[in-house]
Amino acid sequence: MARLLRPFSILPARVAQEYRRSSAVVSFNHDGLEVARVRNRSRYLPLWHVIFFIYFAMLMRLVVAADIGTASYEARMEEMRNGHALERVAARVMHMDPVSRQLAVQIRAGLTYLNQRILDRRV
Repeated sequence: MARLLRPFSILPARVAQEYRRSSAVVSFNHDGLEVARVRNRSRYLPLWHVIFFIYFAMLMRLVVAADIGTASYEARMEEMRNGHALERVAARVMHMDPVSRQLAVQIRAGLTYLNQRILDRRV
């Protein structure tokens, strides 16, 4: 019996803790009916934004390294490491790891093949 009443005994405490003055949003429907909804307490920065930023940085790193070459890319990253604070942070984010370097080399080789053999352009 005590086990059944336990959830109900903590309910007033939870309601008292969770009540905030701005926890409800009151609005009016198109027909004039007042509607009260609980305010959504989502995070300011959702997790998918962080994941998308990391994915975008990796993709940008591959595209730039494939376009200008890995040696030139590393030279530019070295210049950024010696720059201002924002440049140092960007250089740390855009640092090339061995897997990304190999992917960039393969993409560059594929683009060179595409330009020379299929599109008949000199690189």
